[in-house]
Formats: sequence, C-alpha cells, structure tokens
Amino acid sequence: MYTVREQLTAWGYPELADGATLCVTEMLANVHRHVKSPACELRLRTLPEGGVRVAVADRSPELPVWYTEPDWDTESGRGIFLIAAMASQWGVTPRQGRRGKQVWAEFTAVKS
Repeated sequence: MYTVREQLTAWGYPELADGATLCVTEMLANVHRHVKSPACELRLRTLPEGGVRVAVADRSPELPVWYTEPDWDTESGRGIFLIAAMASQWGVTPRQGRRGKQVWAEFTAVKS
C-alpha cells in the first residue's frame, strides 16, 4: 500500500504531492467529523490531460458546507476552503447507485 505522496511520485507527479496530501487529509477529517459511519473510499487517478484527481467517497448524502471566508478564530471549518485554494478544481458528486457522495479535487501538471 502506498501513501498519496508515494503514489503521485510513482506516477511522475512529485510536485503535486504536498497539495494533494493536504486535501486528502482534509477530506478524511471531514468524514471523521461529519459522517456517522467512518467507512469511506479513497481514490487516486491520473488525468488524461496531465495531473491527478483525489477523491473521498462516504455514505452521507449531506453536502459539505462552503464558506467564502472561513472563521479564522476557530480551530476548524477551513477544510473545504483549503481544498478550493489548493486544487485546480474541486467538486462534490453523488455516488452512482449508492448512498452518499464523493468529494474530489484535481491537480493539473505536466508529468515530470
């Protein structure tokens, strides 16, 4: 089993590892904090145009709460804001044929 960093490096995208790893950490923290069932799926894949997509799917149909500006005086509540700031694009899609959603983030780059 690889870490996100190891997998992205193996695919030729070591420069994306920091941002992708932080986003995966935030996505998993959101599952732990907001979803009743901690079961989730982590998926990594390369993009045809260059780069990677990281995604975490869970069983909750509730969508993430998006703030245009987080409350910087609190200890939490900045995960989606960080994902939006670091990723080339991100989003939430319902899971096909299953309960829940998938939160994903894409990072574009030319393969090294």
